Amino acid sequence: MSTLVFVRHGQASLFSDDYDQLSETGEQQAQELGRYFARKQVGFEELYVGPRKRHRDTVALANRYCGSLPASKEMREFDEHHVDQLVSDHLRELSRLFPYLTSLRDNFHNAHTTMDRQRAFARLFESVSILWVNDACPLFGIESWAEFKQRVSTGIDRILSRSGSRRRVMVATSVGTIVAALHRALRCPDEVALGLGWRVWNCSLTAFEFTEDRFTLDRFNIMSHLDDPKLWTYR
Repeated sequence: MSTLVFVRHGQASLFSDDYDQLSETGEQQAQELGRYFARKQVGFEELYVGPRKRHRDTVALANRYCGSLPASKEMREFDEHHVDQLVSDHLRELSRLFPYLTSLRDNFHNAHTTMDRQRAFARLFESVSILWVNDACPLFGIESWAEFKQRVSTGIDRILSRSGSRRRVMVATSVGTIVAALHRALRCPDEVALGLGWRVWNCSLTAFEFTEDRFTLDRFNIMSHLDDPKLWTYR
């Protein structure tokens, strides 16, 4: 069988003007990933990245420290979903439809410390994501959960359909894509897959074994390359 490893990007810059920029911690995570690949002589024949800067930069920094990654190919199928747009652009409308979101929104806006803001945002984002996954809220023109799953699955199909055995493939992407891949492999309820996503660490590895017609979870949320707990982040 062949192996497909999804790498979640390093920590991005939450609450900054440019979220798509790796934070200093995210850069360190990517560097440690590269050192791990070099130390363990981990190699890949194929490398795909989502279309975001944080995806590309995670790979570039890792490769700076291992020098063994193949040239990357961008696949837009592995872009993140757009639930963030529901939170950033349509929260007022959603709060009118779902009043319980109002207190979550206020808790986030009134939080002062970075940790409190992160916790409040996580609760708010999770609540909106559950509405999205259950097809329970207006989409305001953004991609639905079903459409997102299909997009990611199409990307996976493209990789699985290529000829060759014992291939080692790496994909650098975001947590939503990994959730969709888990859903496909485990055939679990939507909210179970979503719940697994809340536990996916930045710059962690999730590996699947595959043939042309088989796609199976092998290892989940690997963190062997990040020894320092200060580098363990979800956002």
